[in-house]
Amino acid sequence: MACLAPTVAALLGLPAPAQATEDPIPGMVRDLGPAQRVAAVAPDGLGSAIVARWGPEIPFLRSLLDRWHVTLRAVMPSITPVNFATMVTGASPEVHGVGAFTDDFACETLFDVVRAHGGRSAGVGQKGYTGSELLGRAADLWGKATSNTDGEVEAIALAFAAAEAPQFLIVQLGSTDDVFHRHGPSSPEVVPKLRETDKRLARMAKGLTALGYAVIINADHGQHDTESGGSHGTSADQDALVPCTWARSALDGG
Repeated sequence: MACLAPTVAALLGLPAPAQATEDPIPGMVRDLGPAQRVAAVAPDGLGSAIVARWGPEIPFLRSLLDRWHVTLRAVMPSITPVNFATMVTGASPEVHGVGAFTDDFACETLFDVVRAHGGRSAGVGQKGYTGSELLGRAADLWGKATSNTDGEVEAIALAFAAAEAPQFLIVQLGSTDDVFHRHGPSSPEVVPKLRETDKRLARMAKGLTALGYAVIINADHGQHDTESGGSHGTSADQDALVPCTWARSALDGG
C-alpha cells in the first residue's frame, strides 16, 4: 500500500512525500506517466479474494485487471483509515499517526506535496467516512456526500474534476464495505452492490479519463466471512491483499 503515494507523485513529476518508504510501481508509471492529473478511486473492502470469487459480476473491473494489475498488501491493521492514510503518505501507521478518521496526519501527505508545488487536491467520500472526514478534510477541496450514497460521491468527484480540475483526486466508495459487513463477502446478497459498483467504476473511469486524468483503482483492504457477516483487520490474505489497476483512456477496460 505504501507504494501508491510515490507512484502518484512520480506520475505528476513531483517528489514523494518525505516519509514515503517504497518505490513507485514501474508498470503504472510506464503506462500512465507523465500525467497532469491523477485520480485514485477506491471501492472500500473490495479485496483480491472477493474479486476472484465474483469476477463475472464485475466485468469492467475484471477487464482492467486482466489487462494490467498489481496486488498490494494492506498495512496493519487492515482497516480503512489506516490504509487510506498510507495511500496518501507512503508511510507506516507508526509514522503517519492515523488510526481513526478523526486523527490528523503526523507527516507529509500527497496533499501537502501538491499544494507546495502550486496545485490543488480533492478528497471525496460519504459523510462520516474516511474519504470525507480524513482525506477531504486534509485536501484543498472537501467533497462530503451528505446523502450517504456512492451515487452522490460519484457526482461530486466528477463535478470537481470538471469544474476545478484538481491535480490529485482521491475518492472512497464506501458502500461495498458496508454490504460485505452486513452479509459476508461470500454471500450472494452482495452481488447487486458489486454490479452497481462495477458500473460506477466504468462511468467514473470514462468520465475522468475524458477530463485528462490518469485513473488508479484499488481497494484499501479485503474482508473475510464470519457467522454474523463480514469482518477485516487481520493480516490474513483475505483481509490484506487488494487488487490495483489503472486506466488512461476511455477505451481501457472496454
